Amino acid sequence: MSESTTPSPSPAPRPTPPRPGAPRPAAPSPAALAGRATHAPLVPVVAPDAEHDEAEVAAALAYGSVDEERTIAVQDGTQKRPLGTADEGTSEEDALRPFAHAYLDLVSFLDLSERKLAVPGLSQAELNRILEQLRKRLKDPQVVGDVPALRARAAELREKAKGFIQEIETERTAAREAALARRTEFVESIEALVATDPSRISWRSAGETMRQMVPTWKQLQSEDKNLDRATEDALWKRLSAARGAFDRVRKQFFSGLDEQHAEAEKVKEALIVRAEALRESTDWGPTVRSYRELMDEWRAAPRGNRRKDDAQWARFKAAQDTFFTARNADLEASDAEQRENLTVKEALLTEAEALVPVEDVERAAAALRRVQDRWESAGKVPRADIRRVEDRLHAVERAVKQAEDAEWRRTDPRTRERVQGASSQLHAAIAEYEDALAAARDSGDPRRIDEAEKALAARQEWLAVIERSARDLG
Repeated sequence: MSESTTPSPSPAPRPTPPRPGAPRPAAPSPAALAGRATHAPLVPVVAPDAEHDEAEVAAALAYGSVDEERTIAVQDGTQKRPLGTADEGTSEEDALRPFAHAYLDLVSFLDLSERKLAVPGLSQAELNRILEQLRKRLKDPQVVGDVPALRARAAELREKAKGFIQEIETERTAAREAALARRTEFVESIEALVATDPSRISWRSAGETMRQMVPTWKQLQSEDKNLDRATEDALWKRLSAARGAFDRVRKQFFSGLDEQHAEAEKVKEALIVRAEALRESTDWGPTVRSYRELMDEWRAAPRGNRRKDDAQWARFKAAQDTFFTARNADLEASDAEQRENLTVKEALLTEAEALVPVEDVERAAAALRRVQDRWESAGKVPRADIRRVEDRLHAVERAVKQAEDAEWRRTDPRTRERVQGASSQLHAAIAEYEDALAAARDSGDPRRIDEAEKALAARQEWLAVIERSARDLG
């Protein structure tokens, strides 16, 4: 049974009520009085001349006997167990009385043990001491009285003490497991830090964590005293190994970082030279694209020393700013010119839109061409207005084109001939379909009548369309 854990408080056990067959003294015995004293020993010391209640003595004497051979015996359950030999001339009662007194002393001892077990917060050592005294005193009691009742009561007290010890052990085991979990969690947190990708570690914070590793471990040791030495040593070895691995990783990382910084400085210096070569360019579009490409390369370049990186970035950005400042100034001047062009084109749109609806096709087409010539000469307008003014001009151009097409169809002789020929053919066909309808009606066949009516109606609709076209051409 382990004694490495610390018991947690448990509810105080209630005193065991008196057992049938287990006599109690009417007045406290010296042993019982000793049990009430502060810091009383677990095993009461009974004075040899302790007084006992005569009624209880008489009840105990009933279990003893002295035979013809002067053998003193006690009825122990179903057997009679010898205790000793009475002196010649001693009466049976006088021979049995010391053994009855010893029995009552054991009863008082059990009373005291029961009271001890009712005290909350007994340590495992105290409980073991009670168990040992119960074992010794009840192993082979040389007493006269109800010995089976003594043993039964002692067995109950032993079970109660063992139950308390089991509770202590359970709590101690739980405390040990909790301590192991806390220590393991701490060790694993250090191991996880060491296993982190070096590029993702905050080295300042990680360094502080490693510096506090030993103080934290010592604090856990002071708080958790329930771990066995072997387990604690194994965890410390893992922790020590993690610290050594951390030191190696940090050394390798910063060694590689120096090489990376040197490479980054070289790459970014080349990008700065290219950026500075473009800063005076006035070829705005291509140069803007070039600077975008340079910016992408800058982002993809390795990171350098913070101070050096900042200085190089300032030079790179200065080159960009020189170019874009000149470009923005040019754009502002261009914007002013385009706003003036927009005013001109809006005036041209007013002139063009006055041609719709088209009344004189030739005059409208000639006027539109003059507007278009001046439109091209007017120049660019702001980007936000391009779609709006272009759509308005296109609407006028479509209206004039539609008028020209309609005029061409109206004056084309071939078109007139085709319309007149189709009209003549439809007149002849309509006459035939009227005859077919009359024949269908004479037959009385509903299906034939329906088909003939539909065919005649379709030709009449076609004829109406053609005649409207003929009127338009005329």
